[in-house]
Amino acid sequence: MRFVSCIMVACLVLVAGPASAEWFADVYVGQSFTEKNDVTAHTFAGQSVFRDVEFDRALAYGGRFGRYFDAVPFLGLGVDLFHFSPRIGPQNTRVDGCVPSGGCGGGPGGTQRIDIGSTAVSLDLMLRLPLMKTTAAPYGSLQPYVSGGVPFFITTVTPRTTSYYRNHEDDTDYSFGYKLAGGLAFHVAPNLMLFGEYRYTAVQVSVDELRSADSGHHARFKTDLNTHSALFGLSARW
Repeated sequence: MRFVSCIMVACLVLVAGPASAEWFADVYVGQSFTEKNDVTAHTFAGQSVFRDVEFDRALAYGGRFGRYFDAVPFLGLGVDLFHFSPRIGPQNTRVDGCVPSGGCGGGPGGTQRIDIGSTAVSLDLMLRLPLMKTTAAPYGSLQPYVSGGVPFFITTVTPRTTSYYRNHEDDTDYSFGYKLAGGLAFHVAPNLMLFGEYRYTAVQVSVDELRSADSGHHARFKTDLNTHSALFGLSARW
């Protein structure tokens, strides 16, 4: 989680002098759950579509920094960096199209391990409701909030030794998606808040250069990552 530490250091540098707004720096961790989806594979055997593929639950973590404005204290902007890894594990599923053993009529099939790691960076619009204002917490001791953004996803697909991607190297996709989130933050100490957050992210991943180390054949992989995440974290405020 080195990048989380970098976010905290950068925020401390930015707020070292007097500020005209409330700055914040967040770190968080939790779990992500990616919905079932179809996976399209185009390999030496032809094109295959795996129906309703399940993704493993995965660790999710990241960091965010930004500020809420004095003139409109309910409105803020934040830069968010978020990572999750929705791996595809071995499973039985229906395949429409070609299979490595021959034939393209479809039928029962299966997948083996395919690792997927995705990092998203976004500029988020944040809205909060300052509740229970006190002298120690002029912006509210309790703050429900929502946020949204258009993240840029960097997603690496690493196929393991499978009948479809035997000895293929990894490839990285660069795509824009979207993100919606909502949470609740509350003061636990001066300049420190705890928060819980739910977020939904969506992006289509498509890689075309899963090159075989043996033959040089280029395979393709495509799916949608529609992911729900439950996160908990700490927020420093100035």
